[in-house]
Amino acid sequence: MPSSQTTKSWERSAKLVKSDVQNEYVDTIRKTHDPAMHLKTIEDELRGTMGKALGKQGEKVLRFVGAMGQERQRYDELLEKVDTPLASKEVKNTVKRYNELRKEAIKARWELLVHRQAIGFIVDNHNTVARHFPIGPPLSIETIGGNTEDGSGGSDNENGEADSKKQIFGTQTDWWQRIGRWR
Repeated sequence: MPSSQTTKSWERSAKLVKSDVQNEYVDTIRKTHDPAMHLKTIEDELRGTMGKALGKQGEKVLRFVGAMGQERQRYDELLEKVDTPLASKEVKNTVKRYNELRKEAIKARWELLVHRQAIGFIVDNHNTVARHFPIGPPLSIETIGGNTEDGSGGSDNENGEADSKKQIFGTQTDWWQRIGRWR
């Protein structure tokens, strides 16, 4: 007996719906199942998932910035109470916690930038994120003689880079903003 290929019921049904057979049942299926709608549903789910991921990342940045604000408020309150800030270990610990939170906030903001670029937000992405998620400068405790003592290991700018590394010519992102492929 020759072996015949067996097909599954869904394969036979798909061929029937695709064929030119005129049948009330098949016509009903054709009317209710539009493949384009299935694709639209998947696209909508993907957009929703991407939006949710961006929202969570934005909340993460805001949590760190909020915690920084609390530490900054505590720092200001401690400075009002203490006559010599260097004598207070609590002030030093607050500065250290603030600067650690700042580093985490900078990292979370960078992750947000990466997520936004991966999704397709490439025009003015860095400026938009910097404008909506500002991160303050690091805290430091001034010592006698002009030296500074802080928990960050040096004076950093908003991006976490040393101030001595100022960019003169801009960045590649600046170039893309001026000359990029979307202009």
